[in-house]
Amino acid sequence: MLESSIDLQLLHHAASAYYTDGLRQAEVAERLGISRPTVSKLLAEARRIGMVRIEVLDLPSVDLADLAGQVRERLGVEKVLIAPGDQRERDYRGLGDLLGEELRRLALRRGEVLLISSGTTTHAVSRARGLPELPGVIVAPTVGGQQEPDPTFQTNEIVRTFSDRTGAQPQFIFAPALPSPSLFSSLQADPSFRSITELWGRARVLVTGIGSPYDERAALTSVVPREDPSLRGAAGDVCLYFYDEQGETIAFPGSDRLIRPSLEQLRAIPSSIALAADPDKAVSIRAGARTGLFTTLVTDTPTAEAILAA
Repeated sequence: MLESSIDLQLLHHAASAYYTDGLRQAEVAERLGISRPTVSKLLAEARRIGMVRIEVLDLPSVDLADLAGQVRERLGVEKVLIAPGDQRERDYRGLGDLLGEELRRLALRRGEVLLISSGTTTHAVSRARGLPELPGVIVAPTVGGQQEPDPTFQTNEIVRTFSDRTGAQPQFIFAPALPSPSLFSSLQADPSFRSITELWGRARVLVTGIGSPYDERAALTSVVPREDPSLRGAAGDVCLYFYDEQGETIAFPGSDRLIRPSLEQLRAIPSSIALAADPDKAVSIRAGARTGLFTTLVTDTPTAEAILAA
Protein backbone atom coordinates (compact mmCIF):
# COMPACT_ATOMS: atom_id res chain seq x y z
CA MET A 1 0.00 0.00 0.00
CA LEU A 2 1.21 3.50 -0.85
CA GLU A 3 1.89 5.55 2.26
CA SER A 4 2.86 9.22 2.46
CA SER A 5 2.23 12.25 4.64
CA ILE A 6 1.27 14.12 1.45
CA ASP A 7 -2.21 13.73 -0.02
CA LEU A 8 -2.12 10.73 -2.40
CA GLN A 9 -4.60 12.28 -4.82
CA LEU A 10 -2.39 15.36 -5.19
CA LEU A 11 0.65 13.13 -5.73
CA HIS A 12 -1.23 11.19 -8.38
CA HIS A 13 -2.44 14.31 -10.19
CA ALA A 14 1.09 15.73 -10.30
CA ALA A 15 2.71 12.47 -11.38
CA SER A 16 0.07 11.80 -14.06
CA ALA A 17 0.39 15.30 -15.49
CA TYR A 18 4.19 15.11 -15.63
CA TYR A 19 4.88 11.49 -16.58
CA THR A 20 1.71 10.52 -18.50
CA ASP A 21 0.53 13.80 -20.04
CA GLY A 22 4.09 15.03 -20.70
CA LEU A 23 3.65 18.48 -19.16
CA ARG A 24 6.65 20.48 -17.96
CA GLN A 25 6.92 21.15 -14.23
CA ALA A 26 5.86 24.76 -14.73
CA GLU A 27 2.77 23.58 -16.62
CA VAL A 28 1.95 21.08 -13.87
CA ALA A 29 2.25 23.87 -11.31
CA GLU A 30 -0.13 26.05 -13.31
CA ARG A 31 -2.62 23.21 -13.76
CA LEU A 32 -2.67 22.34 -10.04
CA GLY A 33 -2.35 25.90 -8.73
CA ILE A 34 0.85 25.24 -6.81
CA SER A 35 4.47 26.41 -7.03
CA ARG A 36 7.07 24.77 -9.23
CA PRO A 37 9.24 23.75 -6.22
CA THR A 38 6.16 22.03 -4.78
CA VAL A 39 5.76 20.10 -8.04
CA SER A 40 9.35 18.92 -7.80
CA LYS A 41 8.74 17.80 -4.22
CA LEU A 42 5.58 15.94 -5.21
CA LEU A 43 7.32 14.10 -8.07
CA ALA A 44 10.18 13.06 -5.78
CA GLU A 45 7.70 11.79 -3.19
CA ALA A 46 5.73 9.86 -5.84
CA ARG A 47 8.93 8.09 -6.86
CA ARG A 48 9.93 7.43 -3.24
CA ILE A 49 6.70 5.63 -2.31
CA GLY A 50 6.57 3.65 -5.55
CA MET A 51 3.66 5.47 -7.18
CA VAL A 52 6.06 6.20 -10.04
CA ARG A 53 8.61 3.64 -11.15
CA ILE A 54 11.44 4.64 -13.45
CA GLU A 55 13.18 1.79 -15.21
CA VAL A 56 16.49 1.86 -17.06
CA LEU A 57 16.45 -1.08 -19.45
CA ASP A 58 19.49 -3.22 -20.08
CA LEU A 59 21.07 -3.05 -23.51
CA PRO A 60 20.26 -6.24 -25.42
CA SER A 61 23.13 -8.71 -25.09
CA VAL A 62 22.00 -10.57 -28.22
CA ASP A 63 20.51 -9.69 -31.59
CA LEU A 64 16.82 -9.95 -30.68
CA ALA A 65 15.66 -10.14 -34.31
CA ASP A 66 18.03 -13.02 -35.01
CA LEU A 67 17.03 -14.78 -31.79
CA ALA A 68 13.34 -14.34 -32.64
CA GLY A 69 13.94 -15.86 -36.07
CA GLN A 70 15.63 -18.90 -34.56
CA VAL A 71 12.83 -19.44 -32.05
CA ARG A 72 10.17 -18.98 -34.72
CA GLU A 73 11.84 -21.62 -36.89
CA ARG A 74 12.20 -24.00 -33.94
CA LEU A 75 8.56 -23.66 -32.89
CA GLY A 76 6.98 -23.43 -36.33
CA VAL A 77 4.76 -20.46 -35.35
CA GLU A 78 4.03 -17.38 -37.43
CA LYS A 79 5.74 -14.76 -35.26
CA VAL A 80 7.99 -14.42 -32.20
CA LEU A 81 8.52 -11.14 -30.33
CA ILE A 82 11.22 -10.91 -27.66
CA ALA A 83 11.65 -8.37 -24.86
CA PRO A 84 15.17 -7.85 -23.47
CA GLY A 85 16.12 -9.03 -19.99
CA ASP A 86 14.20 -11.15 -17.51
CA GLN A 87 10.65 -9.83 -17.66
CA ARG A 88 9.64 -11.48 -14.38
CA GLU A 89 11.85 -8.89 -12.68
CA ARG A 90 10.02 -6.11 -14.55
CA ASP A 91 6.44 -7.21 -13.84
CA TYR A 92 6.22 -8.25 -17.51
CA ARG A 93 6.21 -4.62 -18.70
CA GLY A 94 8.27 -5.46 -21.79
CA LEU A 95 5.75 -8.13 -22.75
CA GLY A 96 2.98 -5.56 -22.33
CA ASP A 97 4.79 -3.15 -24.64
CA LEU A 98 5.25 -5.83 -27.32
CA LEU A 99 1.62 -6.93 -27.00
CA GLY A 100 0.60 -3.29 -27.43
CA GLU A 101 2.66 -3.01 -30.63
CA GLU A 102 1.10 -6.19 -32.01
CA LEU A 103 -2.44 -5.07 -31.20
CA ARG A 104 -1.78 -1.74 -32.91
CA ARG A 105 -0.58 -3.61 -35.99
CA LEU A 106 -3.71 -5.76 -36.00
CA ALA A 107 -5.85 -2.58 -35.89
CA LEU A 108 -8.92 -4.11 -34.29
CA ARG A 109 -12.13 -2.34 -35.28
CA ARG A 110 -15.28 -1.50 -33.34
CA GLY A 111 -17.38 -4.63 -32.74
CA GLU A 112 -14.51 -7.07 -33.26
CA VAL A 113 -13.75 -9.53 -30.46
CA LEU A 114 -10.60 -10.07 -28.40
CA LEU A 115 -10.49 -12.97 -25.94
CA ILE A 116 -8.19 -13.02 -22.91
CA SER A 117 -7.32 -15.88 -20.58
CA SER A 118 -6.44 -16.00 -16.90
CA GLY A 119 -2.97 -16.48 -15.43
CA THR A 120 -0.10 -14.60 -13.81
CA THR A 121 1.20 -13.10 -17.05
CA THR A 122 -2.11 -11.95 -18.51
CA HIS A 123 -3.07 -10.56 -15.09
CA ALA A 124 0.11 -8.45 -15.05
CA VAL A 125 -0.01 -7.40 -18.71
CA SER A 126 -3.68 -6.34 -18.47
CA ARG A 127 -2.41 -3.32 -16.50
CA ALA A 128 0.42 -2.47 -18.91
CA ARG A 129 0.83 1.16 -20.02
CA GLY A 130 1.88 0.09 -23.51
CA LEU A 131 -1.58 -1.17 -24.49
CA PRO A 132 -3.37 0.76 -27.25
CA GLU A 133 -6.76 2.39 -27.19
CA LEU A 134 -9.40 -0.12 -28.39
CA PRO A 135 -12.68 1.83 -28.42
CA GLY A 136 -15.66 -0.36 -29.27
CA VAL A 137 -13.63 -3.58 -29.31
CA ILE A 138 -15.33 -6.34 -27.31
CA VAL A 139 -13.14 -8.10 -24.73
CA ALA A 140 -14.36 -11.41 -23.31
CA PRO A 141 -12.89 -14.12 -21.04
CA THR A 142 -11.94 -17.57 -22.26
CA VAL A 143 -12.85 -19.37 -19.05
CA GLY A 144 -15.20 -19.02 -16.10
CA GLY A 145 -13.78 -18.34 -12.67
CA GLN A 146 -16.15 -16.47 -10.37
CA GLN A 147 -15.24 -18.64 -7.39
CA GLU A 148 -11.44 -18.31 -7.65
CA PRO A 149 -9.71 -16.78 -4.58
CA ASP A 150 -6.48 -16.12 -6.52
CA PRO A 151 -6.86 -12.87 -8.53
CA THR A 152 -4.69 -14.25 -11.34
CA PHE A 153 -7.48 -16.76 -12.06
CA GLN A 154 -10.31 -14.22 -11.83
CA THR A 155 -10.77 -13.90 -15.59
CA ASN A 156 -13.64 -11.43 -15.36
CA GLU A 157 -11.44 -9.04 -13.38
CA ILE A 158 -8.62 -9.41 -15.91
CA VAL A 159 -11.13 -8.53 -18.63
CA ARG A 160 -12.28 -5.51 -16.61
CA THR A 161 -8.72 -4.26 -16.01
CA PHE A 162 -7.71 -4.75 -19.65
CA SER A 163 -10.86 -2.95 -20.83
CA ASP A 164 -10.35 -0.06 -18.39
CA ARG A 165 -6.80 0.35 -19.69
CA THR A 166 -7.76 0.25 -23.39
CA GLY A 167 -11.25 1.73 -23.45
CA ALA A 168 -12.65 -1.55 -24.80
CA GLN A 169 -16.10 -2.98 -24.03
CA PRO A 170 -15.95 -5.80 -21.45
CA GLN A 171 -18.18 -8.87 -21.45
CA PHE A 172 -18.23 -11.27 -18.50
CA ILE A 173 -18.95 -14.93 -17.76
CA PHE A 174 -21.12 -15.26 -14.65
CA ALA A 175 -20.26 -18.90 -14.03
CA PRO A 176 -17.56 -20.95 -12.34
CA ALA A 177 -14.85 -22.52 -14.48
CA LEU A 178 -16.17 -25.99 -13.62
CA PRO A 179 -19.94 -25.98 -12.99
CA SER A 180 -21.87 -28.94 -11.64
CA PRO A 181 -23.49 -31.20 -14.26
CA SER A 182 -26.91 -29.62 -13.63
CA LEU A 183 -25.57 -26.05 -13.84
CA PHE A 184 -23.56 -26.90 -16.95
CA SER A 185 -26.75 -28.17 -18.62
CA SER A 186 -28.69 -25.05 -17.59
CA LEU A 187 -25.98 -22.74 -18.91
CA GLN A 188 -26.37 -24.09 -22.42
CA ALA A 189 -29.82 -22.50 -22.61
CA ASP A 190 -28.97 -19.31 -20.71
CA PRO A 191 -29.05 -16.24 -23.03
CA SER A 192 -26.18 -14.42 -21.29
CA PHE A 193 -23.97 -17.50 -21.49
CA ARG A 194 -24.88 -18.15 -25.12
CA SER A 195 -23.91 -14.55 -25.94
CA ILE A 196 -20.39 -15.36 -24.67
CA THR A 197 -20.12 -18.56 -26.69
CA GLU A 198 -21.19 -16.57 -29.74
CA LEU A 199 -18.29 -14.18 -29.11
CA TRP A 200 -15.91 -17.15 -28.84
CA GLY A 201 -17.02 -18.24 -32.29
CA ARG A 202 -16.18 -14.93 -33.98
CA ALA A 203 -13.09 -13.81 -32.06
CA ARG A 204 -10.34 -12.20 -34.11
CA VAL A 205 -7.62 -12.14 -31.42
CA LEU A 206 -6.76 -14.31 -28.42
CA VAL A 207 -4.36 -13.18 -25.68
CA THR A 208 -3.36 -16.11 -23.51
CA GLY A 209 -0.70 -17.27 -21.10
CA ILE A 210 1.08 -20.63 -21.20
CA GLY A 211 0.94 -22.69 -18.03
CA SER A 212 4.06 -24.30 -16.55
CA PRO A 213 4.53 -28.09 -16.45
CA TYR A 214 1.81 -29.51 -14.20
CA ASP A 215 4.17 -31.23 -11.76
CA GLU A 216 6.11 -27.99 -11.14
CA ARG A 217 3.26 -25.51 -10.76
CA ALA A 218 3.04 -23.57 -7.53
CA ALA A 219 -0.33 -22.01 -8.45
CA LEU A 220 -3.22 -23.84 -10.06
CA THR A 221 -6.85 -22.96 -10.55
CA SER A 222 -9.02 -24.68 -7.97
CA VAL A 223 -11.06 -26.57 -10.57
CA VAL A 224 -8.12 -28.66 -11.77
CA PRO A 225 -7.48 -31.79 -9.67
CA ARG A 226 -4.06 -31.36 -8.08
CA GLU A 227 -3.25 -35.05 -7.69
CA ASP A 228 -5.04 -36.59 -10.64
CA PRO A 229 -2.76 -39.18 -12.30
CA SER A 230 -3.99 -38.29 -15.79
CA LEU A 231 -2.30 -34.87 -15.53
CA ARG A 232 1.02 -35.99 -14.11
CA GLY A 233 3.71 -35.17 -16.59
CA ALA A 234 1.54 -32.66 -18.50
CA ALA A 235 3.89 -30.22 -20.23
CA GLY A 236 1.63 -27.18 -19.80
CA ASP A 237 -1.75 -25.73 -20.68
CA VAL A 238 -3.37 -23.04 -22.81
CA CYS A 239 -6.85 -21.87 -21.74
CA LEU A 240 -7.10 -24.90 -19.41
CA TYR A 241 -6.32 -27.34 -22.23
CA PHE A 242 -3.52 -29.42 -20.73
CA TYR A 243 -1.22 -31.19 -23.17
CA ASP A 244 1.69 -33.60 -23.21
CA GLU A 245 5.15 -33.02 -24.72
CA GLN A 246 3.84 -33.99 -28.16
CA GLY A 247 1.10 -31.36 -27.98
CA GLU A 248 -1.73 -33.86 -27.51
CA THR A 249 -4.45 -32.60 -25.16
CA ILE A 250 -5.17 -34.51 -21.96
CA ALA A 251 -8.63 -35.15 -20.50
CA PHE A 252 -9.16 -35.26 -16.75
CA PRO A 253 -12.20 -35.65 -14.47
CA GLY A 254 -14.60 -32.80 -15.19
CA SER A 255 -12.73 -31.44 -18.21
CA ASP A 256 -15.78 -32.10 -20.40
CA ARG A 257 -17.71 -29.52 -18.32
CA LEU A 258 -15.08 -26.77 -18.22
CA ILE A 259 -16.34 -23.36 -19.32
CA ARG A 260 -13.98 -22.58 -22.19
CA PRO A 261 -14.00 -22.32 -26.01
CA SER A 262 -13.66 -25.56 -27.94
CA LEU A 263 -10.33 -26.51 -29.48
CA GLU A 264 -11.85 -25.84 -32.90
CA GLN A 265 -12.88 -22.33 -31.87
CA LEU A 266 -9.44 -21.54 -30.44
CA ARG A 267 -7.60 -22.85 -33.51
CA ALA A 268 -9.88 -20.84 -35.80
CA ILE A 269 -8.90 -17.49 -34.23
CA PRO A 270 -6.74 -15.65 -36.80
CA SER A 271 -4.27 -14.14 -34.29
CA SER A 272 -3.59 -16.09 -31.10
CA ILE A 273 -0.93 -14.35 -28.99
CA ALA A 274 0.72 -16.36 -26.21
CA LEU A 275 2.61 -14.54 -23.45
CA ALA A 276 5.29 -16.45 -21.54
CA ALA A 277 8.44 -15.35 -19.73
CA ASP A 278 10.10 -18.05 -17.64
CA PRO A 279 12.97 -20.32 -18.76
CA ASP A 280 11.29 -23.17 -16.85
CA LYS A 281 8.43 -22.91 -19.35
CA ALA A 282 10.65 -23.81 -22.33
CA VAL A 283 9.17 -27.31 -22.57
CA SER A 284 5.64 -25.88 -22.08
CA ILE A 285 6.15 -23.44 -24.94
CA ARG A 286 7.65 -25.99 -27.31
CA ALA A 287 4.89 -28.50 -26.63
CA GLY A 288 2.26 -25.73 -26.74
CA ALA A 289 3.38 -24.73 -30.23
CA ARG A 290 2.54 -28.29 -31.36
CA THR A 291 -1.07 -27.89 -30.20
CA GLY A 292 -1.78 -25.18 -32.79
CA LEU A 293 -3.35 -23.02 -30.07
CA PHE A 294 -1.21 -19.94 -30.69
CA THR A 295 0.21 -18.23 -33.76
CA THR A 296 2.43 -15.64 -32.03
CA LEU A 297 4.74 -15.95 -29.03
CA VAL A 298 5.68 -12.93 -26.92
CA THR A 299 8.56 -13.81 -24.59
CA ASP A 300 11.86 -12.55 -23.16
CA THR A 301 15.53 -13.23 -23.82
CA PRO A 302 16.21 -15.87 -21.12
CA THR A 303 13.11 -17.83 -22.12
CA ALA A 304 13.93 -17.65 -25.83
CA GLU A 305 17.44 -18.94 -25.16
CA ALA A 306 16.02 -21.76 -23.01
CA ILE A 307 13.67 -22.77 -25.84
CA LEU A 308 16.62 -23.16 -28.20
CA ALA A 309 18.67 -25.02 -25.60
CA ALA A 310 15.88 -27.41 -24.54
